[in-house]
Amino acid sequence: MGLFKAYDVRGTVPDQLNAPIAFRIGYGFAKLLGEDNEHPHVLVGIDARPTGPELAAAFMDGLATGGAKAEFIGPCSTPMLYWAVAGREKPAQGGAMITASHNPARYNGIKFCREDAVPIAYDTGLTEIEELAKAAPEPPPKWSADPTVSLLPPPPVENPVAAPFGLSPRVFQGYVQHIRRFVKRTPDKLKVAVDPANGMGGIYLGLLRSLGLELIVINAQFDGAFPNHEANPSRLDNLKPLCELVKANGCQLGIALDGDADRAVFVDETGTPVGQDMITALLGQELLKRHKGAAVLYDLRSSRAVAEVVEGAGGRPLRERVGHSYMKATMRKVGCIFGGELAGHYYFKDNFYADSAIIAVIEVLNAMGLSGAPLSELIKPIRRYSQTGEINFKVKDKEEVFSKVQDQFKDAEIDHLDGVTVSYPDWWFNLRASNTEPLVRLNLEAGSREQVQEKYKQVAALIGDPIE
Repeated sequence: MGLFKAYDVRGTVPDQLNAPIAFRIGYGFAKLLGEDNEHPHVLVGIDARPTGPELAAAFMDGLATGGAKAEFIGPCSTPMLYWAVAGREKPAQGGAMITASHNPARYNGIKFCREDAVPIAYDTGLTEIEELAKAAPEPPPKWSADPTVSLLPPPPVENPVAAPFGLSPRVFQGYVQHIRRFVKRTPDKLKVAVDPANGMGGIYLGLLRSLGLELIVINAQFDGAFPNHEANPSRLDNLKPLCELVKANGCQLGIALDGDADRAVFVDETGTPVGQDMITALLGQELLKRHKGAAVLYDLRSSRAVAEVVEGAGGRPLRERVGHSYMKATMRKVGCIFGGELAGHYYFKDNFYADSAIIAVIEVLNAMGLSGAPLSELIKPIRRYSQTGEINFKVKDKEEVFSKVQDQFKDAEIDHLDGVTVSYPDWWFNLRASNTEPLVRLNLEAGSREQVQEKYKQVAALIGDPIE
């Protein structure tokens, strides 16, 4: 179908993804889960995109046709769906989130998980769903499932466990109780700027206020058209309004969330964005105070400082390739207490090894509250190196580029965990191919800004021109 990517289903609506296709995919998912359960119980959630309700209705009819019992839990964040699958008294056998995460409004998609919130990626079930979907019967002329919702403002300030716009109150309240278990000591009377980007992060505003935070919020209204900016906090241009909000209001922290609220990006009290790998190092260090000697996982694009900080805190740093399915699989296999990706996904053992933006927010607040220090001071000793950030290059032949790079740097330590990583004692870089576009992505780190600029020119000359 061309929709099945490395970690999920995603495409533009209605030309690539539409209700009849969603029906077939739902059927395929039911059949996959039906290999282990005769009538699997599957939970379905949607984000704020206006195409979500119809796609969910068709998908749920496909589930039912394939023999599954479908339960619609309404608009929610992806981490909330994971909790609903794994954390309730009667866990479900699977879950599907109708979302295209940070992609523009014309996109939608589906993220899948099994029992215990175990992710389903291309090599762990998506290929089977794709094949099973081809055997689905003709879709009905009208959808019998009716997950119609009306997108309303976020929950009232005075009631942090009020379930918004059609979400099951029991699911929402249970999830809030789960999140509260991670609260240790958040700072008193902290002024925090929040940008949910008109996405599902708005459901967390009441919870954050209930912790005693004074919130300054922009883009809180749920609007899957994302009228103000794309719900992708990894792009610096999307963070500018939050940075300005922090500085204009004298906030001590800024929080940006993506469309389905499974990623968080932070801005310190000076209005400066903090690298997600810096947050991984900080939270790994803090969690190791409670879990001595535990393993902490990070993706291979992250700064060398992450491993150094984890080791310094008495932990065991582990490096993994990019992608939530790989991160979660290694987390489970090793029993890592925590993991972080450069994209802003943060994984917690006590959250079924799944990612959660709101738990990451809570843990950053814990670190600030327990230390009494602002975020910039907590990050200062971790920010030891200079980095390019992730830079995209459009190339015609990815393999030719990789070959040229390896030939040029054959005296370096080279590994192929994900793309090619070239390491020298005082600098390194990773070059990896995009899973969905004719792009390669470069991350480079060195000891100084001058050295980064010098080495970047050397590497970029072998690749081509970067794109915006």
